[in-house]
Amino acid sequence: MDHTKDYISDFFGFMKKATTSVQTVDAIRERLEAAGFMELEMSEPWTLNASGKYYITPYPSMLMAFTVGSDQFPEKSVKIIAAHTDSPGFRIKPNPEVNIEGMLTLNVERYGGPILNTWFDRPLSIAGRIAVRSDAVLRPKVIHLDLQRPILIIPNLAIHMNRDVNKGVEIKVQKEMQPLLTQLLEDEIKDNHLLELVAKEAGVRREDILDMDLNVYCYEEGMLVGSKEEFISCPRIDDLSMVYAAMEALVGSEHKDGINMVAFMDNEEIGSMTRQGADSVMLSNVLERIRMGTAGREKQAIRQAMNFFVISADCAHGLHPNYSEKSDITNKPVMNKGIAIKISCNRSYASEVDTIAAFQQLCGKAGAKYQKFVNHSDQPGGTTLGPLLTKYMPVHVVDVGVPMLAMHSARELMGKQDFLDSIEIFRTFFQLEE
Repeated sequence: MDHTKDYISDFFGFMKKATTSVQTVDAIRERLEAAGFMELEMSEPWTLNASGKYYITPYPSMLMAFTVGSDQFPEKSVKIIAAHTDSPGFRIKPNPEVNIEGMLTLNVERYGGPILNTWFDRPLSIAGRIAVRSDAVLRPKVIHLDLQRPILIIPNLAIHMNRDVNKGVEIKVQKEMQPLLTQLLEDEIKDNHLLELVAKEAGVRREDILDMDLNVYCYEEGMLVGSKEEFISCPRIDDLSMVYAAMEALVGSEHKDGINMVAFMDNEEIGSMTRQGADSVMLSNVLERIRMGTAGREKQAIRQAMNFFVISADCAHGLHPNYSEKSDITNKPVMNKGIAIKISCNRSYASEVDTIAAFQQLCGKAGAKYQKFVNHSDQPGGTTLGPLLTKYMPVHVVDVGVPMLAMHSARELMGKQDFLDSIEIFRTFFQLEE
């Protein structure tokens, strides 16, 4: 690990820009280009060179980057770390403005499974994309937009009017989760206030905006907490902590043989069944393009299963001190005691005995601790990218992630040491020469 780099403050800086899946890809692209990576286009032929560094963004919220070994033998090994760019939250609906006595709120829909009550009384902002009129009918101009300031808030109802709030009250997204945008004065425009705001921010005419894909995000920044500053509190830890760790590992590693790759997919929180999600053929297609583009190696069997190893990196559930009964009785990862290997006999995780053992050896080589996570037998968990990737490629996969608390909250919590260890483990993975 580069001990001269302050990864914690750098991570917080990255997270300030990585506000939605689209903005996350933009932030990654910026860092890759600064590190000398060259962008490839799916519509053009690829000619890949030894020691080459490349990336591709097939869709605005999906990015894959890879490096070719200095000796250029892609059949030797293909090492991939996969993670996802999306986080639970809220998307602004079309025609969103609701005016109640001059108090202007926005109509939103839930994305994924956020913990709703954690979004109350926090500074929120807006980011995403807008489509603007162009001369090409089927190709409108698309502008990426991030307001980067606290422009929304979802106020709680006072306890005097909601006496049972601390006993547990159901929250309805359509009623309670409409964020407050502004208070209109009598002489202000009553309609399209958000549209005017967005048009001004983007530097376009309001009437030229055809559609908007905008999301609400928690504007608060990351910070260290705990008496020894041993924890990281930040929005979107799941799964941007693993995106950051994989990105840093790829940029900071060198290798002689094979292909090193990161694959950052979207829509994991809603099942990945989109063109930019893991449940698509895009990764397989990109790997085939890499095989074809490697000079002089067109017929090498890069897709042989034995040459692949995939780390599916998605955060894991850590032991909660107030709810220890929710964890498995013998496999309960604790924050700052090692990255978690995720295991399920129902194959909600793709880890197998050989890939689990391989990852344990990898941790040993990196000098990092590991733990094993299995869901409580009466408390089924979610799934992740690993099982989906094996639908399209016969590859070796292990599912891992940093143990964390408050998963899907507006702010989440992970161990600082686990996060730093994940960077070192992933870098060691990319530098293996076997």
